[in-house]
Amino acid sequence: MIRYTLLCEQDHQFESWFDNSAAYDKLQKSHLVDCPHCGSSQTRKALMTPQISGIRGNKQTPSNELANSTPNRHLQKLQQEALEMARKIRQHIHENSEDVGDKFASEARKMHYEESDQRTIYGSATSTEVKDLLNDAIDIIPLPDLPEDKN
Repeated sequence: MIRYTLLCEQDHQFESWFDNSAAYDKLQKSHLVDCPHCGSSQTRKALMTPQISGIRGNKQTPSNELANSTPNRHLQKLQQEALEMARKIRQHIHENSEDVGDKFASEARKMHYEESDQRTIYGSATSTEVKDLLNDAIDIIPLPDLPEDKN
């Protein structure tokens, strides 16, 4: 997994996680990476710096000093806000959509080809299934993994 800091055409900054850089590139080209602030799908990667501890003279800066710096506090606040927004989006989808489990790809395909009724669904799909759906121009929106999903 890789985390990118992104900017939309209105310079709203947000972060998102992707399986790898190629996954971001594919989703971005398909206009599937949307700004959570304005909904724009015109996004780009922001300049990012590696997160390493600094050195002053020969003395290494304590990690808690870096963590408490103003830019890091601001970034942590933005991360928390984005995480809370993702949780609310997920909750809304779960409350207002049908869970089709691992049959997501086949159900999305059936709806796309009008072989079943149109409805809002969610579920899981393999990376190959996702690629096939995108290649067939079937509109899907991947939901980001949340930290609690890893527990």
